[in-house]
Amino acid sequence: MIRTVDDRTDQRIDNPTDDIDNTDNPWIIRSRVVHAMTVPFTIQIVGMPWQSVEDLDEMIDTAATRIANHLHGVETRFSPFNACSLVARARRGDWSALLNDPDFAEVYALCTQAKQLTDGAFDPMHDGAYDPTGIVKGWAIQRAHERILMPLVRSGRCAAAALGGGGDIQAAVHADSDFQWRIGVQNPFAVDAGTTHTDAERTTTPHTTTLRTITPRTITLRNGAVATSGTYRRGEHITRTAHDLAQATVVDDHLIFADMWATAAISAGERRFREFTDPYGHLLAVLVRADHTIATIGDNNSLPAADRYH
Repeated sequence: MIRTVDDRTDQRIDNPTDDIDNTDNPWIIRSRVVHAMTVPFTIQIVGMPWQSVEDLDEMIDTAATRIANHLHGVETRFSPFNACSLVARARRGDWSALLNDPDFAEVYALCTQAKQLTDGAFDPMHDGAYDPTGIVKGWAIQRAHERILMPLVRSGRCAAAALGGGGDIQAAVHADSDFQWRIGVQNPFAVDAGTTHTDAERTTTPHTTTLRTITPRTITLRNGAVATSGTYRRGEHITRTAHDLAQATVVDDHLIFADMWATAAISAGERRFREFTDPYGHLLAVLVRADHTIATIGDNNSLPAADRYH
């Protein structure tokens, strides 16, 4: 869930894996939801202390229209289920978009890089066909955030802005604002069961706990991205060589890479994930195991660039 609070009402907007909760802060937060790629995408803009509600509403309505157009354009070109998409054409052997469409070429290059960085755990080939969807959603969110929301943050027109959908969030805060995003990592088993467990977590080993709550971890950040990958909502949609992880949440500066690492973790399993991410250091990840235990790699102090967008 993503919880948004404004000066008039407490709203809840459905998002299956993430919980942005700033209800303890006296901030005016406006939200809009757009639907694309079979996913609800939530746009949030946080007002400066001097801003009016009307100003924020106008700002977010304009941003939401632009973001909706962007996301629908991405879906049209990259959906493997659209017979006319660039991806569908590539599957039929027509790779001309690599030369004619810069976005298609960029996504293809990112998929190739992701496969190399993860030692093959992230693979854009699924069931023998090119399928870049593991990169496309994060890429689309990051691009929309950079081009549409970040100019509002950098210019001081708002205190903070975030865009999230399908377990992925890219967020930013203005340099002069003390606002923070708090993003909850949900218990996939509690979500699956449709129940909320409120008893306390039981510590079993350092950095390892048994899942007892609906939100066993909360990530605090100003500027960065959080991506969650798992199988409890979409089933076995990721080619896997190990099945010990039910969910992986990764924090990075850029959503493209957070998404890549989260997908790779589900594909490769915990042991290999730790091996191929160890050289990069400063990684923050929350791994929910199939046996209902949870492990944390790093902590909030390991976030690589907490104020990168200053």
